[in-house]
Amino acid sequence: MNRALSISAFALAGCLLALPAGTLVSVPLLAQQPGGRGAVPPPAPKNLKLLAPNSDIPFVMQNFNEALGVQCTYCHVEGDFAADTNPKKEMARKMIGMVRLIDTSFPSSAGVFPEGYHEVDCSTCHRGSVKPETMAPRKFYNRGNSLGDPPPAQRPGVSLKLLPPDTHVHGADSLMGEFRDALSVDCNYCHGGGRTQEVDVNPRKDIARKMIMLVRQINSNFPGTGVFPVGNQEVTCYTCHRGDTHPVSVSNRRYDLPTPKQ
Repeated sequence: MNRALSISAFALAGCLLALPAGTLVSVPLLAQQPGGRGAVPPPAPKNLKLLAPNSDIPFVMQNFNEALGVQCTYCHVEGDFAADTNPKKEMARKMIGMVRLIDTSFPSSAGVFPEGYHEVDCSTCHRGSVKPETMAPRKFYNRGNSLGDPPPAQRPGVSLKLLPPDTHVHGADSLMGEFRDALSVDCNYCHGGGRTQEVDVNPRKDIARKMIMLVRQINSNFPGTGVFPVGNQEVTCYTCHRGDTHPVSVSNRRYDLPTPKQ
């Protein structure tokens, strides 16, 4: 070992000894190679049952960690990431399959998740939490509400092609109110078009029906859930939308430009 490398190793050891006990440090490993030094390539991933061998595994796993707000050992066994003994790893595989199934509902999605562009991914629902949220923390009020206009009269729903006849459609704590809160939109976003709300002239109304079917499809993966909007729900419109008409994913969210180099 040459003198410069010996001094560097000695200095590194001194720095590590000076750190508090339990501190984790990520240090690039240096390996002596003929003609100089170079980084040791990471070992090839093993036991990839759903992910392609050429996937950017560190990037994919980092996104999973950030999406759920967890560390690798939440799903993996410490010291043996290829092992399947942690049941959460199999659940993660099921979630990958579910995301791929959801993707088929969006023509803009391309590629087999996690490769390509996707309107929905793990971060869409989880947002840094293991358990996705299902209820908006605040109500959406339009300009009329802010001016003190009385709410529309409660009346039975008409033209309910997917919802049960006794669904609480209008008024306080109604299903349409939950839709408004989830997307931060007024009723006219789906119903408007110059005619009564029962008419299907606005194409967004049909999209809303498709989204109801999608929510039901997702919830069918979880035992104990009802048929949306009836019963317990693990996923609702708010779970993905979070007050936005366009759900956020790794592919479509807003990013900042890199900091210019000095």
